[in-house]
Amino acid sequence: MNNSINHKILIVDDDKDILDLLQYNLEKDGYTVKVERKGTHSLETAGKFHPDLIILDIMMPKINGIEVCRQLREHPDFKNTYIFFLTAKSDKQLQLKALDTGGDDYIEKITGLRTLTHKISTVLKKDLVIRKSIEKINIGDMTIDRRASSVTYKSKKMSLPKYEFELLYFFAQNPKKVITRDNLVHNIWGSDVYVLARSVDTYITNLTQKIGEGLISRIEEGKYKFQVK
Repeated sequence: MNNSINHKILIVDDDKDILDLLQYNLEKDGYTVKVERKGTHSLETAGKFHPDLIILDIMMPKINGIEVCRQLREHPDFKNTYIFFLTAKSDKQLQLKALDTGGDDYIEKITGLRTLTHKISTVLKKDLVIRKSIEKINIGDMTIDRRASSVTYKSKKMSLPKYEFELLYFFAQNPKKVITRDNLVHNIWGSDVYVLARSVDTYITNLTQKIGEGLISRIEEGKYKFQVK
């Protein structure tokens, strides 16, 4: 993906302060941004604007963000458009529902504005993939089941701790790509959590011990690549 492309982002939220804050920061980062305060108008707005990525609030009057996402995913033009949820709600079941409807990620407003901008950069500028709506990833002899948080590799099934699973899931969506440690931190732990470099390396070492050597390679200091042979 060419980083010089002026990517377009649509933000749908009934909170004007959030809209103003996001629009200012995203335009400063070089994106073309359009905002919409009514969920009822969002499909029409998206159809005219043709965004590369859509940010949806969940709790909006008349039509909530999950229903907006469902309608967008039913439209052929938005089958593969990135959709991120940004919400004040931290309810786990609501998060699962948002992802089941076709959302690619779910970020909480209280801590997530910097995380959101990093994740946008990840998919639009760095050409990496974040699609938590994908329940299963099959790659080589490996199957990663997000709903069950389990991994099957060469007929061996295993359960992984949260962060080891999230690391593997992220790597598996981006095979053969060089991924930096900073990118892993921002996309898995979030931008408002301080994570030591050696902690990330320890998680990756523990993961490698479980899934086997050679799948995750350390290219150089702070850079990794995942490849299933």
